[in-house]
Amino acid sequence: MRIIGRMLQLSVFATAFRIFFLSTALHAVAVITIWLLKLRGHEIAAISTAPVYWHTYEMVFGFGRAAIFGFLFTAGQHWSGQQLLTRRSLTALFLLWLTGRFSFFLPYEFSVSGFAIDSAANVLALYSMWPLMQPQQKHNQPVVWLFIAYAAAQVVASGAVLAAGLSEIFLPAVKLALLCVVFLVAIIAGRVLPFFASVVIAGDKPRILPKLEKAIWPLTLVTLGAFSLAPLHDVLTKMAAAACLLAAILHAIRWVNWRPQATWRMPILAILYAGYLFLIIGFALLGLALLQWVPSSVAWHMLGLGAAGVFIFGMMTRVALGHTGRPIKATVLVNIGYFALCAALLVRVILPLFGYADKAYLFAAIFWILSFTLYLIKYTPILLHARVDGRPG
Repeated sequence: MRIIGRMLQLSVFATAFRIFFLSTALHAVAVITIWLLKLRGHEIAAISTAPVYWHTYEMVFGFGRAAIFGFLFTAGQHWSGQQLLTRRSLTALFLLWLTGRFSFFLPYEFSVSGFAIDSAANVLALYSMWPLMQPQQKHNQPVVWLFIAYAAAQVVASGAVLAAGLSEIFLPAVKLALLCVVFLVAIIAGRVLPFFASVVIAGDKPRILPKLEKAIWPLTLVTLGAFSLAPLHDVLTKMAAAACLLAAILHAIRWVNWRPQATWRMPILAILYAGYLFLIIGFALLGLALLQWVPSSVAWHMLGLGAAGVFIFGMMTRVALGHTGRPIKATVLVNIGYFALCAALLVRVILPLFGYADKAYLFAAIFWILSFTLYLIKYTPILLHARVDGRPG
């Protein structure tokens, strides 16, 4: 109890973005390092299931969820005007998430408890974000509904790992969860990108199309529903493909009207626009992949590494500065991180098309590890210490 009490007093537990952005970066480096070693034939941290299960689960429910917790419980306080997490509940959420990261490495009888604890983090998160479901918070409710779908997909994926007879539903559940993450990116981008750009861009302001904005959420539900049902019939697969291609078109129109060309000289903003561009390309590729016109791996890595990974990295670099009272400007080190992460995406999706899959895994992993290592070098002191302006948080 004394140790917990001391933890509660640390600055890193003052606000959700601190502990969870730090955890996101540490997780990104550790998991991909282990994954790369496994791919190279080194049995590091042995697991009882197929390594690809661990890799995909950790990227979507480990890396992705830490970033979601960090952002939603920071921004959600401003959206709702309420404190969603106390220091005690934030610490509990972090410890539940952290414990879940060992689930794959435990003997079966203990791994069941590990996965249950991992899902318990979602229960606590949903309880804490419930103020966003109040009637006056109608515009914030889609965020909660997406997280519920994401949490449900995690339960299914966990069950598929534990029950051998359910293994065939593991990847569909993880992919559905990844789509939920990507749609969260789309919603969050709609909140922050036009605002960020309007603050720093002098002339060419972003345009918001009200009719298009109203169509985003219904299209999200249609796409998720169609993708969930796609395995049942070829017609449903084609419907899911059509929904993904329509999503690509509508989000492209949205992105163009946000004036991306005006951001290229501001890397800390341009990286967010780049992540959104990868979302558009990813939906287009996923639609084509469902029609079997392109390899599905290309589409999923464009969405996972590109849309989710790049956008998350960009938000982590920006939020950590703004919410600690620092100027929002990327340093040379961070700019190198942006370049490295985009390079990881490009080599991962392009090289396999020319028969260089092994090199794609190697170089993508190296660039990914480099980008998040640079983040840790720059941002660990920022995340561990109090705000420079003396304000709480």
